[in-house]
Amino acid sequence: MEEDPFLARYTYDLSPELITCLNDKPPLEEEIVLEWSELGKLIFKKPKLTLVEDRNVKPLEETRPFAKLPDVPVAIDSVKKLFLHKQLASNIKNVSKFQLELLSIITKYHDFSYTERNFDNAEELRYCYCIHAINHVLKSRDIVVENNDKQDGDDDELRDQGLTRPKVLILVPFKDAAYRIINMMISLMSSKENFNVVHKNRFVEEFTGGELTLPRKNPKPEDFEKTFVGNIDDAFRIGMAVTKSSLKLYENFYNSDIIIASPLGLRMIIGAEGESSRDYDFLSSVEMLIFDQSEIFLMQNWDHVLHIMNHFHLQPKEAHGTDLQRVRNWSINGLSKHYRQTMLFSSCKLSNLMAIFKNRCINYGGSVSVVNPILTGTISHVVCSLKQFYHKLSSKTPTESIKERFDYFINKVLTQLQASNEKHVLIYVPSYFDYVCIRNYLKTEDYSFVQISEYTKPGKVARARDLFYHGECQILLYSERYHFYNRTKIRGIENIIFYQLPTIAGFYSELCNSIIDNDGCTRNITALYSHYDACVLTSIVGTQRAKYMLTSEQKIHMFHSGT
Repeated sequence: MEEDPFLARYTYDLSPELITCLNDKPPLEEEIVLEWSELGKLIFKKPKLTLVEDRNVKPLEETRPFAKLPDVPVAIDSVKKLFLHKQLASNIKNVSKFQLELLSIITKYHDFSYTERNFDNAEELRYCYCIHAINHVLKSRDIVVENNDKQDGDDDELRDQGLTRPKVLILVPFKDAAYRIINMMISLMSSKENFNVVHKNRFVEEFTGGELTLPRKNPKPEDFEKTFVGNIDDAFRIGMAVTKSSLKLYENFYNSDIIIASPLGLRMIIGAEGESSRDYDFLSSVEMLIFDQSEIFLMQNWDHVLHIMNHFHLQPKEAHGTDLQRVRNWSINGLSKHYRQTMLFSSCKLSNLMAIFKNRCINYGGSVSVVNPILTGTISHVVCSLKQFYHKLSSKTPTESIKERFDYFINKVLTQLQASNEKHVLIYVPSYFDYVCIRNYLKTEDYSFVQISEYTKPGKVARARDLFYHGECQILLYSERYHFYNRTKIRGIENIIFYQLPTIAGFYSELCNSIIDNDGCTRNITALYSHYDACVLTSIVGTQRAKYMLTSEQKIHMFHSGT
């Protein structure tokens, strides 16, 4: 009979061979490609041991079996096969085949990367990871309660905890997402009216309201309205304790089972080196980390995410009331990082997110990534008559890429722009660091330009737009973060230079389609890309074309749309 995945994962220690394998740089892995009906193409990676896993000779003190290597995921066809906690199972209804496939993976504690999140499947995804998180916490609690009643027993049998209590951390960009998650968890834990939610009124008051006022005249794009729905405060955190009959909100982190926070909200608690009030011990024993809407983290401040990742599974500075006799051996031995499951959900594949998944996640349960090819990309949504020139940079390192891009831009692109004397040119810059470098250069060389960034005051934005529209300046320097948070329609664009391809692929076609075409002339798009832009290039031009553009000896590739 199959063992409960929760017990199979957390009951056993890791063998020395498996620890060595996981700590190798890079770890030795076995890769298996799967094809499922709903999720599509999957890549399953699991640790590959060079030595025999089950050693014939064991020291006398090693009486328990070691943790087993993960099995290849198999799609289940019924919720009843998921080993769900009885309190949870009775409240789950109407699970789709897509959700069953998703739950088949995450309930086996594999790391999971899904980069096809959209507004249609967002609630389905949220429902699945809420089921998994609550199931994990309820089972953990049951074991602790059962062991509390035991007077005698093997010391190892009573080891059922981590160095600190928080087990699940969910990172989301806005309060509205946290509000939806907590309401979903409440509905999953009990359908009865007498289920007690402590501080619910305070929660509703603080996590609703704060909606963005959307204009009726010149409405924003539909995806903007759906992204910024509800309370869009991005500085929050909330701890929750789970019991059999209640959910306690606003608990101290060290009394919490689940923490939901924004990267900024958590960064404010973690603090910086040298600050006396900083605290990050609560991250020492997190067993489940969930990123949702993670592409938005890049529009907020990616450094916050990296800072949080640097503070996982460190030795706590204080005991926080922990009974060390109840702490699992693998947690005491500093191996918690191998028992943490990470789930990453985003609307697009981005190198920053993939780097987190590849370099910061070393789960002994292996990983599953959904890797369906992109057939056409967002370039197929460009309807204007445009010639689009893609210039390839051949950098060997990320640092070299920054310098080469800037040199190519000023020596080739700007020089050509100056010679042509074109006006109404928008320069789109994703990175604020690059934005500042270009702005300083344009000032030094006395170019005729205006600028709009996330730090530009509204009055100056209006003036810049007016000057650009009437052709009183040649260039509009435009930052990606401003576009993400405002989606202003810039009138008068005739040509666009993408200093780097947009982080969110849909911005490419959106900006291209905003180009005016009132005199029948073909407008030009110039885009710079390198090997390090492979993810966003694929989202824009499609998998096959991106592969060709990255491997071809040809330095410039041209697309012609609207013909």
